[in-house]
Amino acid sequence: MSSPLSPVIANIFMENFEQNPLANSAYVPKMWKRYIDDIFAIWPHGKEHLETFLSYLNNIHPAINFTIQNENDQHSLPFLDIALIRNFKV
Repeated sequence: MSSPLSPVIANIFMENFEQNPLANSAYVPKMWKRYIDDIFAIWPHGKEHLETFLSYLNNIHPAINFTIQNENDQHSLPFLDIALIRNFKV
């Protein structure tokens, strides 16, 4: 993102992009927070439904490809250069 307008354009695109999938999917995240193109989500529906949801998202637009990074054994997950640590059961 080399232009100063890139974050604004990315936010506009992603806001529009994510509205329909989140409203029309059978399973949705418990929490969905986005900063430009990085998303933090809490998924309470199990891995099998997560793979289906990821495939659903990745088939909406040919230029958008979501990836998943799961928390490690210490219940830690890097997000936006900080380590988020879960101290509760999901």
